[in-house]
Amino acid sequence: MAAVIKTQEAINAVHIDGLAVLKIVKHCQESLPELVAGTLLGLDVSGGILEITHAFPNPDPSRSSNASTAVDDNITPVNGVDYSLEMLKMLREVNVDNNCVGFYQSISLGTFNTAKLVEEQFTYQADVTDLQCAVLILFDPIQ
Repeated sequence: MAAVIKTQEAINAVHIDGLAVLKIVKHCQESLPELVAGTLLGLDVSGGILEITHAFPNPDPSRSSNASTAVDDNITPVNGVDYSLEMLKMLREVNVDNNCVGFYQSISLGTFNTAKLVEEQFTYQADVTDLQCAVLILFDPIQ
């Protein structure tokens, strides 16, 4: 399972690496008009600062379930949890920070305040991280 950051103090600021921002922007813009999501990885730095150092996209369940359109019949649908665990394992092997600190999601024209999003954030904070302060980044590639 992914490493979990346990912090002693509250998070007062979030610093995000430029490469992580570019990965989020690229993923969201290339996937238009579909809305997509991904995982944020990083470190807890002293002084109440959470640093986001890496981001990777989560597989789209609607695309992976449509395996009949694949060229190779040996390709199996991708499970989101298995994909994330495998990605974290590979990132750990190349010495990339692999602590889950939150997730990102693309939005459409500023419509993001939904009950589903609030439930996802609550579940993520309660189950995935023991921080109780996971980060959610919303990006609107249209505006």
